[in-house]
Amino acid sequence: MPATEQLATIEKMNLVLGVAAVAAGGLLWGARGMLAAGAGAALSAANFWALRRLGARAVARVEAGATTGQALLLVASLAGKMMLLFALVWVAVRRIGLPVFPFTLGLSAFVASALVGGLYLGPRGLKVRPAAGVPGAGSSPSSTTSSSSSADTTPDLPGHTH
Repeated sequence: MPATEQLATIEKMNLVLGVAAVAAGGLLWGARGMLAAGAGAALSAANFWALRRLGARAVARVEAGATTGQALLLVASLAGKMMLLFALVWVAVRRIGLPVFPFTLGLSAFVASALVGGLYLGPRGLKVRPAAGVPGAGSSPSSTTSSSSSADTTPDLPGHTH
C-alpha cells in the first residue's frame, strides 16, 4: 500500500475517532462537553489535513532536487502551522472557555488515529524483509537453510567472514 493511501486511511480513522470523541464528550459532559470535543476533533482533523499536504509537498520538492533554502521554507511552513495550532488551542480554552478535558479528548483523535493507523498498517507497509534466522521473522533461529534466489541474497563485503 503506497504511503499516500496509508495517510488517507489514517485521515479517515482520524475522522471516525473524532466522531467517537464527540459522542463520548456528549455522554460524559453533556452538550457543552460535546461542543468542546467537536471543536477539538475539528481542529485535529484540520491539523492532520494541513500536515499531510505540507509534508507531501516538502517530500515532493526534496525528491525533485529542491535547494536547501526551498526545503527550509517548507520546514518554516510546518513550524507556522504548529504555531497556528497552539494559538487556536489557546483561544479555544482561554478565550472561548471550552472545557479542557472534552476539548483534549477531541483533539487527541489525531494521536489515536496515528497510533491505531500505524499499528494497523505497519505490517502491510513493511518495506524490508526481516533477516533470515531472526526469531519471529518467519523462519526458525535454528534453521540453516537459505534461499538461493538472487533477490534474497546480499553481497559479501570485502574482509567480512561468516
